[in-house]
Amino acid sequence: MNKNFRSFIAAGLFIAASSPVFAQKSGVITYEVTARMDPERMRGFNRGGNDDNNSVPDVVTFNQTFTFNDNVGKITTERPDFGGQRRQQRPDGDTSRRRGPGGPGGPGGQGGRMMMGPGGNAQYVDLANKKYEQVFSTFGDDKKVFYTEEDYIYTANSKSSDKTKKIAGYTCKRATIQLKDDTYTVWYTTDLPFSFSPVNGLLPENNAVVLAAESSRRAFTAKSVDLKPVTEDLSIPAGAEKISQEKMREIRREQMEKLRERQQ
Repeated sequence: MNKNFRSFIAAGLFIAASSPVFAQKSGVITYEVTARMDPERMRGFNRGGNDDNNSVPDVVTFNQTFTFNDNVGKITTERPDFGGQRRQQRPDGDTSRRRGPGGPGGPGGQGGRMMMGPGGNAQYVDLANKKYEQVFSTFGDDKKVFYTEEDYIYTANSKSSDKTKKIAGYTCKRATIQLKDDTYTVWYTTDLPFSFSPVNGLLPENNAVVLAAESSRRAFTAKSVDLKPVTEDLSIPAGAEKISQEKMREIRREQMEKLRERQQ
């Protein structure tokens, strides 16, 4: 192998290593989430029966983290304190499209919880197969663990523009996306080696990572993208039973009824 050829190979490896495609495949994205509250809706979930809506803030802000390692990821959402009160009702603008308590989260199904259900919820992401995986654990002596899947939803009606801006150190493109009754301004990068959005239905491209999304009711903004080794186990709990989304909704309703009976 001659010297020029070796130099060519070395240069090629350097370029490849510095390319986004070869970027570190593990790390943590930290989002700041802002959600507008619906005081009338929240009042019905006030455990003390207090009708004073002054205790319900107009807007809550909290953190959501997406931890990823190779082909798997996990979403962890900080509980809002709702003015110092621990509530289980999700704020208006939950990351899920469903409104029922404990429904499949974020990405139109899965994608980041704003609350923990009576038996606990966890959100996982299969980056290789582009699926959100919602895990739910029942409570009581007969505790069981279930999970359901939802495919990524790519938005066919998104409107892209030539505008760009830096978010968490990444150059992001802008897109406008209509999701049900809300219009989102989305900023996304294609410089990470996977695809992800904190809300399903806000993916304008199949290799996009959404670093910011804002509508009239909620907003997600990546404050940091920390590429680093991850040792946390990001896989679905062993022994979890796979069920349909319809069955998951049924189990959650049953668990909520049991919780209400206990509270009464």
